[in-house]
Amino acid sequence: MNGIDISGNQKGIDISGVPCDFVIVKATQGMTFVNPEFTKQISQAQALGKYLGVYHYANGTDIGTQVEHFLDTVRPYIGQAILVVDWEGYQNTKFNDYKFCEKMLTMIRDKTGITPFLYMSKSVARQYKWEVGRQFPFWCAQYANKNIKYAYDTNPWTDAKGWGAWTGCKIYQYSSRGRLGTYKKDLDINLAYMDGSEWLEWAKGATNNTIDLTIKPTLRKGDRNEYVRAWQVLLNKQGYNCGNTDGIFGQRTQDSLIRYQQDHGIEAGYVGEQTWNTV
Repeated sequence: MNGIDISGNQKGIDISGVPCDFVIVKATQGMTFVNPEFTKQISQAQALGKYLGVYHYANGTDIGTQVEHFLDTVRPYIGQAILVVDWEGYQNTKFNDYKFCEKMLTMIRDKTGITPFLYMSKSVARQYKWEVGRQFPFWCAQYANKNIKYAYDTNPWTDAKGWGAWTGCKIYQYSSRGRLGTYKKDLDINLAYMDGSEWLEWAKGATNNTIDLTIKPTLRKGDRNEYVRAWQVLLNKQGYNCGNTDGIFGQRTQDSLIRYQQDHGIEAGYVGEQTWNTV
């Protein structure tokens, strides 16, 4: 599939005039910044039926605060858009600390049950001994040159020096000077090595497909299983933050569940038939 990624640099873009299968939109940066065009851009892409992605530009500030800021901003699209951490050197004081990046990726996965993508240049993938990071799909950036590209490339150039800890990438950004359709300024253009079904699987999270949701067991504090984890993912997605999606029904999960149940007119404190029927 062919697609673009955009940010505030593409202020006022009319996505309907740009041929693309997917659109990845910058949402946040650091602990406080929100792309002022985010809502407009992501809403356009969604209305046009594009496959969606949202990304956070990481910097060296507190990991937990950055992750919460990103997830709070993109929460309406969690489960619909792939999640991405953008790892670059500009305005990132922790750029040489790849473990900092790995912790951020892991925290997003723990809080959502969704595996985020890692965006970086191919040279950075080779520069460090990525360990946990290789569990996350690679969105690679590498350009053959700075020439303007007026069309997508079905077989873009890449060097033969390898992919570091990865065997390849899932998305390849091969130009920052694309000119497509009616948009006459520079665009980042990409090739995704997957179809729409796989894209949506990454967006939804593998957890959604690991259990049979036609089975609705009663779940109580102290239980440990994948059904508890599924509920943790659901609660986090809907803004009832229960922390890590570890499959352990602890106090924080119960507190989040009670808030969820109160909003749905249920008095229980455990997951029973009434609560299952709200899904």
